[in-house]
Amino acid sequence: MSPTITFDPRDLIMGPFVLCHKCGVEQFGILSVHGTYYTRRCRNCWHKSEFPLPDIRKKIVYIDQFAFSNIMKMLSPDAKGHERTASEPFWKELFETLGVVCHLQLVVCPDSKQHQYESLTSAFYKSLKRTYEHFSGGLSFYASEDITRKQIARLTECWLKKEPAIFNFDAEQIIRGKLHEWADRIYITVDGVLDGLVEDLRTTRNEIHKGLQEVFEIWQRERKSYKEVFEAEKGAYTRSLVQAHWAQQKKVSDALMLGQMPSLNDILPSQQYLVLTQLQYTFDDAFGKAESPRAMAEFLRTGVMNDAPFNVIGASLFASLSQKAAAGQKRPPNQGTSNDVNMLSTLLPYCDAMFVDNECRALWQDIPREYKLPYPCALFSPNIGDEFLAYLRRIRDSATPEHLKIVSEIYGPDPLKAPRSIHGVGKRRM
Repeated sequence: MSPTITFDPRDLIMGPFVLCHKCGVEQFGILSVHGTYYTRRCRNCWHKSEFPLPDIRKKIVYIDQFAFSNIMKMLSPDAKGHERTASEPFWKELFETLGVVCHLQLVVCPDSKQHQYESLTSAFYKSLKRTYEHFSGGLSFYASEDITRKQIARLTECWLKKEPAIFNFDAEQIIRGKLHEWADRIYITVDGVLDGLVEDLRTTRNEIHKGLQEVFEIWQRERKSYKEVFEAEKGAYTRSLVQAHWAQQKKVSDALMLGQMPSLNDILPSQQYLVLTQLQYTFDDAFGKAESPRAMAEFLRTGVMNDAPFNVIGASLFASLSQKAAAGQKRPPNQGTSNDVNMLSTLLPYCDAMFVDNECRALWQDIPREYKLPYPCALFSPNIGDEFLAYLRRIRDSATPEHLKIVSEIYGPDPLKAPRSIHGVGKRRM
């Protein structure tokens, strides 16, 4: 006989409880938060009322995966590396301070595909997923590929209108979920991994890392200037896009001619295919199918896409890395460097602050003054960890008494109390 599960809808009504103005019992609790208002319901008489909430504007703070990994290890006595991270006060302070400002609805840390992919290859996937979702509150950045296509679409639109390209880096454009609203106390996430995905991720990561190591060795030998590498990297995007697309098409065609089944990665639409298809539809709509190929060829020939923000940022970071190679750095870039560049190049313009590793921040800091990019995002890393904590504390301390009162009414008393645990991570501390 299957077990019986009993569910009481009253369990969805949570504290803090106040007196119900209908029945007079102190069972008038929080049922749900809807972004711009919240709902109270009485567990005794089922009376329900809605209350408006003031507008809020959250800081968008990106936390790199290594930081979430260290927080997870600090909270998990059984995790490899726990003793090391637990012995470093910074990770506990980061967890507590970040937890408070997120709880106060002043900061949100959306998760990303980079978080998901890097967690999938870890032995602690579920704990890592719970950790980054704890701070994201169910909000996620679009995948890097989606952001690049949005920027290319904007460039194409401006090129067709013969207008200078101006970008609006409002994070709401690239985040799934309601960004500047009060978060509900319950959110649901799902988990699903295709067969072979983890192995494909490892293979792809190793191939990209190997390729970057080879390029790094070339930079060591050639010792080109920052300007030379920057212009070369920036100018290669359109050409590489077309070449990669045709190389994949040829690979599939050759396999079929030999009676072989192409791999799933080769059959699925690539990023290059999606970009070129997007352009084709745009030019078909603008010029008609007869004139579209000519106009699209002209667009590609001019290299307009090379000036997309993601490409300029990426070229700047790789040129910065090339200067380290030219200066005699023997140690090649680590396996996460390419992912860091990809993440920074697509997300940085949309964030108020980012916490990345020391090497990633150094690439950004070492961009020559004449090539500095006009983005106000503040970059932090462990070697200036105290500055990041100070940044978060300034945000915390900006909360007005009125704001703290609302947080207490919705989410419970002691809004400034530091968290002690994350549900589902390590041993829950009471």
